[in-house]
Order: sequence, then C-alpha cells, then structure tokens
Amino acid sequence: MFSKVITLVILVSLTAAANAADSLKPYNIDKQAVTVSGVSSGAFMAVQLEVAYSATFSGAGSVAGGTYWCAQGNAQRAQTVCMNQPEAVKSNDHVLKAREWAAQGLIDPVENLRSHKVYIYASAKDAIIKPGHSDKLVEFYGQFTDAGKIHFEKSVQSAHGFPTLDKGNLCTLGFLPWLLKCNYDGAGEILKTLHGTLPRARGAFVAGHLQKFSQVEFDKGGYFMPEGWVYVPESCERGEKCALHIALHGCQMNPDYIQDQFARLAGYNEWAETNNIIVLYPQSAKHGRENPYACWDWFGFTGADYSLKSGVQMSAIKNMVERMSGGTETLFGN
Repeated sequence: MFSKVITLVILVSLTAAANAADSLKPYNIDKQAVTVSGVSSGAFMAVQLEVAYSATFSGAGSVAGGTYWCAQGNAQRAQTVCMNQPEAVKSNDHVLKAREWAAQGLIDPVENLRSHKVYIYASAKDAIIKPGHSDKLVEFYGQFTDAGKIHFEKSVQSAHGFPTLDKGNLCTLGFLPWLLKCNYDGAGEILKTLHGTLPRARGAFVAGHLQKFSQVEFDKGGYFMPEGWVYVPESCERGEKCALHIALHGCQMNPDYIQDQFARLAGYNEWAETNNIIVLYPQSAKHGRENPYACWDWFGFTGADYSLKSGVQMSAIKNMVERMSGGTETLFGN
C-alpha cells in the first residue's frame, strides 16, 4: 500500500512538472522593432507602456482605447469620463503631464516618440468606449509624433472588441470572447502599421508555436495569471533576428473568461509566422473588488504609479521584454 502511495505521488509530481510552463527565454530580438498593442483596457495599457518606455518600444496600437493617463488614477473617472465623456478629456492636460513626468525621469523622454508609429482604431458603433476617446488619443500623439506616422482607422462599423477577418462573434455583437468577425484584419493592420510593409503574406497559424510561459517570477502582488502565451515562429526559434510584438487582451479576455482565444484567434500569429515576429501575450489577473474583470491597470488599482515606469504591471511587462531581448531585467522594479 505504501509503495502504491509513493508511486502515485511520483506520477502526480511528474504530471505537474510536464504541465508546468517554461520560463521565458531570450531570443535574437531586433531591439529597434519592439512594439505593443491592445484592445480596450489593453489599449490604454499599450499606450502607457509605449509612452513610459519610449526608449524600448517603437510604436503602439490602440483598439477601442483612449489617451495616456486618462483616468488620472481614479477608477470612477475611468468608468465615466474615459468611457462615456470624451468631450471632458482635455488632451493638452495629458500632454503636459507626460512632459512633466519625463522631465522628472519617471518616464522616458517624450522626444523619443517623434519617430514612433501609431495605429488607432475606433468605431461609431462602440457602445462601451465612445470613439471620441480615440480622437483625443490622436490629439495627444499629435503633440509628439509626426502626423504621417499616425494611422487612424474609423471606417469599420463594429461593436466593442477586437476586429478579425473571420473569428469571434458577428461584427456588431460585442460580448465574450470580445473578438469580432468583421472581415477586417485588425492584427495585420496593426503589425503593418507598426513594422512597415511586411515582406511576406499572411501565413497559417501553427499550434505548436504557441507556447505557455511562466509569469510568476515577474509578478509582484498577484496582478498576473500564473501563465501567459508566446508565439515563436520556427525561424525565431532557430536564432534568426526577429521583431517582438506585445499583444494585450482587454477586460474579460484573460483565461478566466475566454481561455486562450485571444492568443489563438486574434490574428497576430498568422502574420508573425511568415514575417519573423515573436508575439508575447501577457495575461492580467482578477484582483479582488478593485479589478474583478482582469483588466489591465489604466486607472490605478496597482498603485499611484500605475502609468509610470515603476508601475507594477508596467515594469513586469518591461522585464519580460528585457528577458526576451537578452537584456538585464530588474524584477519587481527594485
């Protein structure tokens, strides 16, 4: 009987080890081609990352988002002004705040943004985040970035969510999994805007190239799921130089709600497969009553510095980028 128990313990341990996600590893990353995009809360987070770490990222994509520091650390403002009242957002206030924080060294110099490329998507049919917030984001970036580098897409009539060619709900039905079948390749348009004309056409998703990785070592405070996903084309696995793109889900889009559907179905992987791009899919976690829907922190539930380089989620994702780029990460921002 005792030997059977020992055998069972060993089998359980081996199974757990087999199912455990690997640590994130370094690749031959082109450090001039690191970009980020997101949808909804992920869009706000993508803008935060790109503005705060403008020396690391070279472009950002925002789908159904808004301007940097919109919520001003106030959850109530996030749910009212930053979702429903774009007319109450004064873009110059956010420009001045970014300049102030850059002068204090709390974010990277805003001059870095001059050469960055920006993709912004909004729809008049979005009933959750009014499209006027994307107009405010255009105004914000217009103070830092050359106008010709900002692509504003507002012709697609979609509900709130991430537009795809053929995956998800009907284009006008915004609900779980928040992927929208719009005959519009949102991921492809983002990558083509941020990385320039891609040399090869959209390829096919290879399931074996989407891998789990452990987020535990990057997480301080339980703000991340234990695991995220990373899509690594074979060419990148072999050591060829590759671009890196961070794709951020929105609220109710982490594994608690839609498993790996955003990572599998959003459309980034098909372009990554044929164009030497690695796509990292960090996964935010629910956090009590402050964040019941696993949103990214664009309103301050992780602390007052949520939109700065020292922010808990911000610095964790930056450390993931550093790990993948072969740099030296400073875990937990210490």
